[in-house]
Amino acid sequence: MYEFEETRRISYDCGDNGVAQFIPKCDKCGRFVKADETIKVGYAGLKKQPNATCNKCGRIEMIFEGFFLPIILTVRA
Repeated sequence: MYEFEETRRISYDCGDNGVAQFIPKCDKCGRFVKADETIKVGYAGLKKQPNATCNKCGRIEMIFEGFFLPIILTVRA
């Protein structure tokens, strides 16, 4: 399991699946990467394929943290 506190993250809206969240770092060299504008999500979830480009390592898969459902807050008067 990866633990990255206080680092940037990138999120993709996946409709009914919620939000897919990634850490845009290369898992090989640790550099920040340029994330793709979209990701591929299939019926069974996230498709295993490169989704970012590292300047040193080329095409890589970003570190996936998980799917998160948005929290909707309501205010009662």
